[in-house]
Amino acid sequence: MYIVSPRIEAAALIFFVGAVFGGAAQTILSSSVDASHLQGKVLFGYQGFFRRPGQGNDHWMIKYGEIPGPSTPGDAVEQYPQECLFDTNFILPDLSKAKLFESNCTGVVDTHFRWMQENSIDGILVQRFYGQLRDESFLQLLNQVRIAAEKYGRSFAVEYDLSPVQSTDFSGVVPELLDDYTNNIVPLMTSSAYLHQDGRPVLELWGFGIDKNKLYAADCAAIFHAMRSANPNPYVVLGVQWDWTLDKTQNPDYYKVYLQADVIQPWAVGPYNDTDSYERFYQSTSLTDKALTDRSGIKYAPSITPGGSARNRAGKGEPLGNRYNGTYFEAQLKKILDLKPFFIFGAMFDEFPESELSDIRPRLELRPYMLLGTQVIATLTQNETPPAANPGFLGIDNGMDHNYYLQLAGRYAVRFHELWQ
Repeated sequence: MYIVSPRIEAAALIFFVGAVFGGAAQTILSSSVDASHLQGKVLFGYQGFFRRPGQGNDHWMIKYGEIPGPSTPGDAVEQYPQECLFDTNFILPDLSKAKLFESNCTGVVDTHFRWMQENSIDGILVQRFYGQLRDESFLQLLNQVRIAAEKYGRSFAVEYDLSPVQSTDFSGVVPELLDDYTNNIVPLMTSSAYLHQDGRPVLELWGFGIDKNKLYAADCAAIFHAMRSANPNPYVVLGVQWDWTLDKTQNPDYYKVYLQADVIQPWAVGPYNDTDSYERFYQSTSLTDKALTDRSGIKYAPSITPGGSARNRAGKGEPLGNRYNGTYFEAQLKKILDLKPFFIFGAMFDEFPESELSDIRPRLELRPYMLLGTQVIATLTQNETPPAANPGFLGIDNGMDHNYYLQLAGRYAVRFHELWQ
């Protein structure tokens, strides 16, 4: 997910490279997901934008052409096929080289969907980045997602990430989106794993109102109406900023577009960073959002995050981020279930560094490190990260199961499913 709003920049999906671990995780094998409806689902955002050095669009890189790290030590590499991994220049405490994976390797996508099945995660909203629509590696990834979702009985739908779109260069945007939808996305919709609701294929448009200085309301409306009228007619989820309700009075032209969506999904990465601030957010914003969408006849799909760190983004050596031994993530899961939303969006499944962003790259180019992102898949503990990196990587708390966050999400996914039975 591209993050451009200064309101959420400080806590956006930032920066530790994860790992894949086997071992003591308790497996919950779930039955096949019914992709004919969206309600009651727990879905995670899926980026799939990590490549080997030199292959382009490489979100592992702090500076293009350099080798990043760390990722997968020791017996952890057994979870990913060897052909999907490559060495970095970072040395782990056991003196082995840290490894990273490439997202568009079939074995990586397959492994991710197997974990979803094992932990009762219903599936993903796979990002389709505007600006990368002609990148063949992303088209390859979409097909890999389809195959893996069908194999493991999971579900998926496409989410257009529109944050790169600018109103000052808008003339070709709608034709490009419609062409991509018709030629690349519609064929996926025949898959038994592609999500539908009310007989219509699900499609998310993310980025409406996120940066109003970049994408104007009239152009949001143009995109919305063009895609909503496309064939087949999609069931539209709108990804909006967390305080979207303020636009009713402050930016009514945006608000009019929001109210035409089938589902509103507020992007709530940023306005809270611990259990206390989340409780305040829940009382002041989440409850209001749910009540307003109910009155307006719109479905509500809140987002949750396990937490992250903005230390590298700030570039000033701020204190490390904290996931509070999972209590922060669990507090969100508990309260969200009280709301019984239409579906739950997890940010994110595989979100590690986003060092390509133009607003932060100058501060990161010379710093060979990354910190904890909001990924839910398995992650190194702090004492397993490379000790010599300056000022240091951020892992999850020492002593935690590497798969803890995925397991936690799975346990609450089961409870959420029961609410909708």
